[in-house]
Amino acid sequence: MTAAGSGSFQDGRIASKRLMMLVALLLVSCCLGHGFGDEDHVEVEGIGSSCMENERRALLAIKSDMYDPGDRFSSWTGKDCCGWRGVACDNTTGHVTKLDLRYPYTYTYTYTYTYDMWDVLYDVETIGASKVNPSLQELKYLKYLDLSMNNFSHAPVPKMIASLVHLEYLNLSNAMFDGPIPPPFENLSNLHYLDLQGWYYDDFLHVDDLDWLSRIPSLKYIDMSFVNLSKAINWFYVINSIPALEVLRLSYADLPYVPSPLPPFNLTAIATLDLSWNSNITSAMLRWLSNATSLENLLLSGCGSLTIESLQVALGALSNLKELDLSFNSLEGEIREILNNVSSRGLKHLDLSSNQLSGDIPPGSLRDLEYLDLSWNSIVTLHILASLGNLTNLRHLDLGYNLISGEIPPTVGDSVRLEYLDLSNNGINGKIPQAIGNLSNLLELHLSGNKIVGWIPPSIGNLTNLVYLDLSYNNIVGWIPPSISNLTNLVTLDLSRNNIVRWIPPSIGNLTNLVYLSLSRNNISGYIPETLGTLIHMEELFLSNNNLSGQIPMTIGKLHYLQNLDMSYNNLSGQIPTTIGKLHYLQNLDMSYNNLSGQIPKKI
Repeated sequence: MTAAGSGSFQDGRIASKRLMMLVALLLVSCCLGHGFGDEDHVEVEGIGSSCMENERRALLAIKSDMYDPGDRFSSWTGKDCCGWRGVACDNTTGHVTKLDLRYPYTYTYTYTYTYDMWDVLYDVETIGASKVNPSLQELKYLKYLDLSMNNFSHAPVPKMIASLVHLEYLNLSNAMFDGPIPPPFENLSNLHYLDLQGWYYDDFLHVDDLDWLSRIPSLKYIDMSFVNLSKAINWFYVINSIPALEVLRLSYADLPYVPSPLPPFNLTAIATLDLSWNSNITSAMLRWLSNATSLENLLLSGCGSLTIESLQVALGALSNLKELDLSFNSLEGEIREILNNVSSRGLKHLDLSSNQLSGDIPPGSLRDLEYLDLSWNSIVTLHILASLGNLTNLRHLDLGYNLISGEIPPTVGDSVRLEYLDLSNNGINGKIPQAIGNLSNLLELHLSGNKIVGWIPPSIGNLTNLVYLDLSYNNIVGWIPPSISNLTNLVTLDLSRNNIVRWIPPSIGNLTNLVYLSLSRNNISGYIPETLGTLIHMEELFLSNNNLSGQIPMTIGKLHYLQNLDMSYNNLSGQIPTTIGKLHYLQNLDMSYNNLSGQIPKKI
């Protein structure tokens, strides 16, 4: 009895104690939820969310000022903000540590070429305006912030960002900010990654003094491309004071001239350096660069004043180079004068385009090369094509716009890894070799603007990965080989301005991914095949200046995305099909100089 009673009494004490603990827990929870602890939401393990309520509210306020085309913030519902898209929290404290608001969609853009320069024009109109909500400063424990690729409508760079002192990653690139970079950014002493790349060519962002940057010694990545640094006369010394720096991108920054003598080299970790399109890169700076033995990627495109002589010392010392871009520099001399000073070991990417270089690549060099662009130079020989078998890793070869003559050698078929081949706008003659069909990985083939003769080889049908094929402006004869219908991935096919005869093969309807087709200025006869109606993605169709006859097929009306249609200067007869009235995107229609009859359909 006593033992039993004692046990029962002990059990009661334990039960009573547990009840008191539960009540105390509930009271604490109540106080934290509705009293002095209202700003931080505390949860019992396993119940509710792990998100701080004040930070959740801040995120929703930030969202309210961001452009949302529909589903960008579709996951931003419920209490647990740590599970929202672009948000991450610390597993221990629950504080928001990551906010990725990068605009997730690709801009539309076009290329224009004027005065020896390519301009990239982005369509900003399709991106609605956003604002940086002041609630951002409530996320005091952020380590990662990405606001890139948004449209902040030329607003100033928010100074409040400088209060986020725990930031390690900051990306404000291409976000349409305007004005100066705030000097208080020096408070971000924990930054490893800083991307302030400006909007292309608009010259909105600027920095007049880079001294604040020297107070962020942990920086490993800096991108200030397209930021106007023309008044930052201390840029070189500040950059050199950040020994942890691994990646530096300052292209199109209007960098000021740096007088000699230069300070001792301090960037011992630098792996990528992009100073492209700055005119004040001096010979002294190139000699200074010869100390950058860790450098793997060197981009000096469009620096203007460079010479082969000034480059030789630096290039000879950079034994770890994997990428070298010296395009658009008006360099004069032999290609070998550059390559003799570049280690043939490990170089994978070489761009010497838009210079005045001549000569050839020394045999047996550059065995690891994957990308080679020698376009827009003064190269006159095709020896490089004959030695392509040695460049077994080559994927991209551009020799367009040179003075090359001679025939394409059959050895071109040895470079089976080639994905891009451009020999356009030269003086190449002879036939396209059957061996071209061995390049089964080829995605683009550019042979326009030459003196190529003979037939299109049937082996062209082996290039089933081709997306782009341009054989225009040559002297090609014969007819379109039936095997061309195997190229079902083609988006662009241009056979214009040749001497092709016979008819358009009905099997051309197999090329259902075509967007651009030009067969104009040939001697093609016969009917326009009805199968053209299967090319439903077509936007540009040019069949002018041929000997086509018969009626225009009604199926032409199925090309709903057609913008330009030219069938002029043929022998077409009959009436204009009414189905052309269904082509709502059509901008240009030319059917002149034919034998058409009847009236223009009202639907047009």
